[in-house]
Amino acid sequence: MLRYDAAWLLEQYADEIPAHPGVPYALIGTTPDYVIEREPGEFELNDAVGVQPRLAYDETIVRLARFNASTLRVQPCAYSLGVKSNYAMDGQGELRATLLAEYGRRLPLLSDARLSNGIGTAAIIFDRDGRPYLPRRAPRQSVFPGGYHCTASGEAVWHTKLDFQSLFTANIQRELEEEVGLTKSDLDWIRPVAFCREFLRAGKPQFFFAGHTSLTESELTERRRAAIARQIANGHQEVMDDVAHAVTPADCTIECWANLMLATGGG
Repeated sequence: MLRYDAAWLLEQYADEIPAHPGVPYALIGTTPDYVIEREPGEFELNDAVGVQPRLAYDETIVRLARFNASTLRVQPCAYSLGVKSNYAMDGQGELRATLLAEYGRRLPLLSDARLSNGIGTAAIIFDRDGRPYLPRRAPRQSVFPGGYHCTASGEAVWHTKLDFQSLFTANIQRELEEEVGLTKSDLDWIRPVAFCREFLRAGKPQFFFAGHTSLTESELTERRRAAIARQIANGHQEVMDDVAHAVTPADCTIECWANLMLATGGG
């Protein structure tokens, strides 16, 4: 369970500096050149909550073990361990309250083994008219259900090739194709705009991207509807056939608003 309340989250982590006014994320990196190193072993969670997730498939994702300036120390981690930690902040056992009692109004250390800290990726793609392309999230999604969202988002899936393109850029490109049908060739460009830690999931790391496409509205619609049809056929619809180009914090997800502010400089 997660409490989707940006003002409350900002108050809970009042000693952190928000990445942008009103955005419950802490900025930890902006460099386009990250050094990525392998942390030994596979992550083992110190299970403090005892959540037992029911997952159709438990993939291996990228965990941030340590971060120093532009160097990321990463290791493989089961997605289910995130569901048992970063995704279980405000439900049974109240892990957030436990962490706040220890760390005060600061985010926990990345080394805290009670949190898997899988690295997420999210992107907002701007259309040929410079408008953000923001699909509505399906209401039964486990995280950020129902609101207008980033064009695509998801956990970075583990790859044996440890470079930024293979671990993160390729991952968000895959998410764009799965969620709204945008392929790599549909994008004029895509690049990271910020590396943050998210207050909602107690410091879970997140790379935000921005990109641009020259596709027409009808071409975007065609690709999105084809992607939705594939999702339904696979039994898991991620987005609705409903898109916004202008949003407020009240009608979009926390992640969407953060991505939009960081991609546009708040403009």
